[in-house]
Amino acid sequence: MGCSGLLVLGFVLNVAHCVEILDGDPKLEIPHNLTAVLGEDAYLSCRYLGENEIVTAQWKRQINSKIQSKRLRLAGFINGEPFSRQHDISNPASPTNLTVKMNVSSVEVEGQYICEFETDEENFSENLFLTVVARPYVQILVNAETINGSRYQSVSCSAVGGRPVPQISWLVDGRPPSDYPYTVNVSETAHSNGTSTLSSILRFPTHLQEEDSVICLVQHPTLPNPKLTTVRVETYIRPNVTIKAEMVQRGGSEFWVVSCISSGGRPATNISLALNTNEELQREYSTDTDTQTSSVLLPATVYEGRNVTCVFGHPKFTHKVSRVITLPSFYLSGELGSNRDYFQDPESLELQEGRSDTVISLQVTGNVPHYNVTCKKDDGPLPEGMELVGSSNLTVQGPLEHQHAGLYECVFSYHQLNATLKFNVTVKPHVIQPVPPTVRVDLQTEDGYRVIECSAADAVPAANMSWLLPEGVSGVSWFNFTSHNGSHSVKGVLLLPACTPWELTAECVINHPAFEEPVNRSITLPLCARPHIAINSSTEWKDGDEYTKVDCSVDSVAPAATITWHAGNGDSISSVHVSLSEMEVQADGLVSARSSAHFLSSLYSGQNVTCRVEHPSLEAPEKRTIHILVHKPPVLSVSVVRQEDSHLWLAVCDCRGEAVGNNLAWVLPKNAKGQTSLHSTYEGRVIKARLTYQFPLAYHEGQDLTCVYHLEHGATEKKTIHIPRYYISAVRVLNHTTPLQSRYSGETIAHRLALQENHHNQRVLLQVEGNVPEYNIDCRRSDGSFVQMDGIAMVFQPALTEQEEGLYTCQASFYHHTATVNIQVEVASEDKHIALAIMICASSAMAILVILAVTLWACCKGNGRTEYKKQESLSALTSLMQEPGSPEVKKPAVTENDKKEFAQQISYSIVIDVKSTV
Repeated sequence: MGCSGLLVLGFVLNVAHCVEILDGDPKLEIPHNLTAVLGEDAYLSCRYLGENEIVTAQWKRQINSKIQSKRLRLAGFINGEPFSRQHDISNPASPTNLTVKMNVSSVEVEGQYICEFETDEENFSENLFLTVVARPYVQILVNAETINGSRYQSVSCSAVGGRPVPQISWLVDGRPPSDYPYTVNVSETAHSNGTSTLSSILRFPTHLQEEDSVICLVQHPTLPNPKLTTVRVETYIRPNVTIKAEMVQRGGSEFWVVSCISSGGRPATNISLALNTNEELQREYSTDTDTQTSSVLLPATVYEGRNVTCVFGHPKFTHKVSRVITLPSFYLSGELGSNRDYFQDPESLELQEGRSDTVISLQVTGNVPHYNVTCKKDDGPLPEGMELVGSSNLTVQGPLEHQHAGLYECVFSYHQLNATLKFNVTVKPHVIQPVPPTVRVDLQTEDGYRVIECSAADAVPAANMSWLLPEGVSGVSWFNFTSHNGSHSVKGVLLLPACTPWELTAECVINHPAFEEPVNRSITLPLCARPHIAINSSTEWKDGDEYTKVDCSVDSVAPAATITWHAGNGDSISSVHVSLSEMEVQADGLVSARSSAHFLSSLYSGQNVTCRVEHPSLEAPEKRTIHILVHKPPVLSVSVVRQEDSHLWLAVCDCRGEAVGNNLAWVLPKNAKGQTSLHSTYEGRVIKARLTYQFPLAYHEGQDLTCVYHLEHGATEKKTIHIPRYYISAVRVLNHTTPLQSRYSGETIAHRLALQENHHNQRVLLQVEGNVPEYNIDCRRSDGSFVQMDGIAMVFQPALTEQEEGLYTCQASFYHHTATVNIQVEVASEDKHIALAIMICASSAMAILVILAVTLWACCKGNGRTEYKKQESLSALTSLMQEPGSPEVKKPAVTENDKKEFAQQISYSIVIDVKSTV
């Protein structure tokens, strides 16, 4: 009975597991609330998630009225055919997907919608409530009006056609407007289509508005963010007011132009000009973009010292603003200028007889715009040769004489203003006295000499001049004498060499009666500027030989430097190889000397070539040396690269050195079919040559390539590079697979792989074995189409279906090396899985029933049966329990002697083999 209890328990658990596999409640996927915008499209979504076959599927609308409540059929599927009874509703997508597009043309479509599915077994329904909203649009209007002289502005902001009612607020300078001076009036208007319009009016006096814009802020559920609309409004600006006066001449008379000026204000300023007079005055008005000007023309002599007032009125002023200006009063006075030779007292002037171009300056003090001057001497006209120049100078033409002495009177006048200046002029007799000379020393360089000039000018009497030189220095000198208007000048010239290697000083000695002792003027000649020496070299190749050219240039003061050439330990270079020296005078007076030496480089290889310079500024000759380099063999380097966008490889041989030519070659195996090319570039004295060899990898894989450069006299330079040997041994599948072998050879011809139907992003992982730096891998179906790859994995991106079953071939390649693998992909669908589960459950249940029946029968009849019956039942049970297979693996028949022993060894077992494709 214990055995029977265990069998019953296993049966119950197996049946429960089968019921659990097949159990599943169908569901509907539907949003219960949906909001749509008037005038736009909305999507009513409803999806059946069960697995029963759909008989009918449809959308209905619940309509409730005072009379009755009914459901209106809108769209759906009947007998597998879609239908729609509304022109603004589309056909559903499928019998299990009742998603439709509805054009929301009015708010009347708002309400409850019912999604219904009818299957062979039962019906399902769910409700969806559709809410309709309308997006408003904003209208702005600005209006202005004047009340009791004050200007007001009204800004109207309307949110038209909104549902539900929008919200409107205002911002002034980023903040809500205050109660004063702003007022806000709000009104709402309902429309027949179910929408409404909300209007808000912001009103304020213009002269209290400081900001030039206000912002209307509209909020509504259809707007993701509040809509801000900026409105420009009129504002008043406080003006800057000033008053100014300037003098002008009109018709020969002076006038004050007094201007009242208002700038930068808005609106226009009211300007008035206040004067304490009743006479008619000339007034002028002008206005430009930013400035207003009101001017009045006043006679200068009538209004001197009087006040003029400008009065300004503007809405930004709390009261009228005044600006006052006081016109100046005129005054006039005169005195002698500061250029008098001698003052005895403020009204006396003493001048020297015989002086030429005498000028007596008359200085006027006052603030008059102009004045007139008249002068006389001793109550008579001015003496001959004296005249009034301009309005401030008495000028004597010619030498001053005794007739110019006397009492002078000059009168300055401007209208009714007058000022008188009296002064007495005395003439001091001429006395001859020694006049010291003006001494000057100058130094110049001309034609290779230093020219020193010493002058003693305008002396009475003439000065004596001599030169004082250092011991051992001699030069050429001479003197010139000139006279003019009783004064005498002498000039001495001294010539010295322009260039000396030491510093020397020359002195000019001057004797004159006005000097208590001789006056010396010395000038020091500096050291001669040392020459600038430059040396450079260049090489060139000609007929396979290298030649060197060395240039030596010397910039110095005159005369030009002398250049000679030496090599090694001081041996002179043959004149055959030295060019003649060239001399050139530059703009700054320097002299350039140039010389070149041209010779075969091998003659002086590794030696020094020296440029020797001699010049008067040098105490000893100077040398400049350049080293002639020893010729070095070229440098070789080789490399092999794989070319992009080409199946060919490239061997590169770079050669760097001097005079590298075409004597560069590749040593290749026999029957080489590649292509070679040579390219050369120059970098100064160095030549870079590149020899390339283009070849397929299969021709030279595992071989050596050698680049050879042939030197002179048969010598060579070599560089060798090895081409690696590559291989790909196999492509393996990393997923769990079952090998499929050939019935003849027993070799694996494909790998069986099971994937799940309707599963996304399933991958088949691959692995490439071999010796390659990189490889390309692609997979194809049996029809030749490519499979999507992610690296080295096959990817089944969309939901996998049974159409994807079949044989796939994946190939890895690196140039001519390849390897492939075949994969038999099988797709296990959910229907197959359920059917297989049902079959397994049914077969398991049947097997358990059979085993239970056999066990009960065996227990009940075991003791009462004969040996023949016992043997027959055991044989039947034994045949039932044997696994199917080939005849050679079946168990032998029971003999008479083994009956009893065999009966003791028989055991019963149930094996449930559920083969899964996962």
